[in-house]
Amino acid sequence: MKVTAYAASVGHSVWFSHDLGESWARAPTPTGGIYNESRCWCVCTHPQRPGEVLSGTDQGVYRWDPAAERWNHLPSPMDGLHILQIAQAPHDPDLIYAGTRPAKLFRSADGGATWDSLNLGNAIECEIINTPRVTSIHFDPAERDTVWITIEIDGVFRSRDGGETWERLVEGLRTPDTHNLIFLDHNGERTILCSTELGLHKSYDNGLTWQWVDVPEAPWPYFRVMARRADDSGVIFLSVGDKPSGETGKLLRSRDWGNTWEDVGLPGKVNSTIWCIGTNPADPGLVFCCTIMGQVFRSTDGGETWRKMDRELGELRMIAWQPTPS
Repeated sequence: MKVTAYAASVGHSVWFSHDLGESWARAPTPTGGIYNESRCWCVCTHPQRPGEVLSGTDQGVYRWDPAAERWNHLPSPMDGLHILQIAQAPHDPDLIYAGTRPAKLFRSADGGATWDSLNLGNAIECEIINTPRVTSIHFDPAERDTVWITIEIDGVFRSRDGGETWERLVEGLRTPDTHNLIFLDHNGERTILCSTELGLHKSYDNGLTWQWVDVPEAPWPYFRVMARRADDSGVIFLSVGDKPSGETGKLLRSRDWGNTWEDVGLPGKVNSTIWCIGTNPADPGLVFCCTIMGQVFRSTDGGETWRKMDRELGELRMIAWQPTPS
């Protein structure tokens, strides 16, 4: 199976790799499309749209048209905002949510032709970073109309009616500086993991309350991104760094649904916090991760062993991959 990997960079638009991360290049943009030195914060793919990619930039949303091999701008109320997160519903690629800085959430039900601004009721200012921002968007795996988001710095938000109304779920969190969620529906019970600036938290009551979890294998409290291996093995990856951006970091692995953790042993010196982990159910064995300062690591055996790619790509915010259309 041939695949294409995508890396969203701050200052070099979106990098493409057609050889499992061995080499990277940007798509030519002779007319229109993403400016090749733009700041791109996220990329999003969907199995029902092979070859298509959505990217969030600070100039708007763009869609990669694989047939024409070009980026097309999708005008929206987000033009001019930092579009940090884009997610397409698993059951409908035309249902899209996008989160920005300042922290706002937008929804499109027609593939990006039109957008609604959703009323989260979130804070408009915060400590440390001044302006809150959306750090993750999740479609609930068990409830089609339920959507979750995390905001840095304002907590976890949930909507059970497709985004019409929202509730803030922060009881028990040591900090509202939330980064990512993972949903574990296993043996008839649900556990939700939440990564924050002050460690890992778990909820056993669907987000109503949170409990801090000690992770002795983490030398620092700054927990950033998490991802399940794209199968039912119970393997989960979790990144921890010395600080935001930072100078070093580790990738941890759990083999038992997040109960215990171990260092995966990324090769060489990790130059900053691992900022994104890219998985795809088309091949659970293929996993990418990247640091915020441009290192890319790859595993082809489901995260058991890792190799650092020779090419470094500048500041990166997200990495993803999908099968290449035949």
